[in-house]
Amino acid sequence: MKRKLAFAALWTVVAATAAGLRLPKLGQRPMHADEAVQAARFRQLWEEGRYRYNPHEFHGPTLALATLPAVWLAGTDSFADATPATFRSVPVIFGVATVLLIWALGDAVGRLAAGVAGLVAALSPAMVFYSRYYIHETLLVFFTLAAVTCAWRYVRGGRCGWCLAAGACLGLVQATKETSVAVFFAMAAALGVARLWSRWLDRTPVWPRGPWRAWHVAVAAGVALAVVVLLLSSFFANPRGPLDGLGAYLPWLRRAGGDSAHVHPWYFYLQLLAWWHVGDGPWFSEALILALAAVGLVAALLPARTGLLGQAHVGFVRWVALYAVILTAIYSLTPYKTPWCLLGFLQAMILTAGIGAVALVRALPGRAAKGVLGAAIAAGAVLLGWQAYRANFVFTADACNPYLYRYTLADVERLEQDVRRLTQAWPAGSQTLIHVIWSDNYYWPIPWYLRRFPRAGYWTTIPPDPDAPLVVASPRHDAALTERLGATHLMTGYYGLRPGVLAQLWVRMDLWEAHLRRLGRL
Repeated sequence: MKRKLAFAALWTVVAATAAGLRLPKLGQRPMHADEAVQAARFRQLWEEGRYRYNPHEFHGPTLALATLPAVWLAGTDSFADATPATFRSVPVIFGVATVLLIWALGDAVGRLAAGVAGLVAALSPAMVFYSRYYIHETLLVFFTLAAVTCAWRYVRGGRCGWCLAAGACLGLVQATKETSVAVFFAMAAALGVARLWSRWLDRTPVWPRGPWRAWHVAVAAGVALAVVVLLLSSFFANPRGPLDGLGAYLPWLRRAGGDSAHVHPWYFYLQLLAWWHVGDGPWFSEALILALAAVGLVAALLPARTGLLGQAHVGFVRWVALYAVILTAIYSLTPYKTPWCLLGFLQAMILTAGIGAVALVRALPGRAAKGVLGAAIAAGAVLLGWQAYRANFVFTADACNPYLYRYTLADVERLEQDVRRLTQAWPAGSQTLIHVIWSDNYYWPIPWYLRRFPRAGYWTTIPPDPDAPLVVASPRHDAALTERLGATHLMTGYYGLRPGVLAQLWVRMDLWEAHLRRLGRL
């Protein structure tokens, strides 16, 4: 009874910690370009009732569909009134749920190991940061862990419902993001390697010999396929969607092979986790997770008779440790890299780290040594939480933050404020015509910050008639715009969009004079 109460208390702390680090100040950080794009995709679903899967960009529809309840509960009447906090609350919910799912694997990795892993997942700076990011990655991690959990429950008890739930979760993984193929391959490869290793070492089955049935698995595969078809086809409104889902791998394979601006060396992810320090800024490190995961891998591959794994199922532990290694290798060896992609293998590492922490404690003789090690791990966990706090609430738009990537500068919010002040002096108000003239399609997240202005139009070349009361432009067009607008407009200043990327604001003289009169300066 006391042990049950202790674990209940532990998981209460884990849940409170996970929510406490993820929920506050969701609107503090400027919207990243990718977040703004996904918000625009949701807008199409919300206002037009349709979502067409695009095989070249944007990923699957699960993020947009999951946002519908968030918008309804927030009481938001229009996209113009939507806030970053409303959108980011969606990954927050999935991020907290991911942490709590680890509890259901207590009989697989050991209850204490699950508790340690849950606490580490709640505190991990990367897990916290991207749980507050309106992108697909946190949903992908949740559905993956949910599939593993349901599959484990099925092989333990043989109930068909768990098998079908696992199939549905795998379908949601596929319908969330194309990188799911790496997850599926790593799962299958880890299962094969773990099975061979267990047979060779100590004849331990990877999964318990439960009363599972082949037809259960077949039906679950059908459920997975049905989920994919249903979602990618937008509930059959877009019959080409599932075919486009297959075709998506052509452009994504080209990117994965290096045809992208997001190419980084193989150690990119490991460097982010192990040690990050820029200039005079603070250092960030999740080396505790890496070290404990390495110990967990070794413990998992040792003979079962060592007793280091306690009550954990040896086969499952071997599978999850190998899955972490294989998925890490896949992402590391793929030239295309964005930092949030590390969440998939980081979650598996965290599970393995929980196993490693318990194995270390069990390996040490005497209560004193165990107590010292436990205190050291607890101190490391507190340090993770401190870094999570700094990454999410202090260095929210600073290059010293390892989890920021091509991030939006806070200066873009000043651009929005200045545009709103200017239009308040103009009879058209929010209906004021605005031209956004950029040098390519990467003008995001400007559309998010101009979402309250329905007459904002976007060009990647100078339009035939660039004359508008307000013009937001890339400095690359400065010479051409000076020639075309120099006699009628005033370039009022520069605004930082991203590091090294500026935007200009051109104001027509009649609007500028109206603005000055409103301020009492004319």
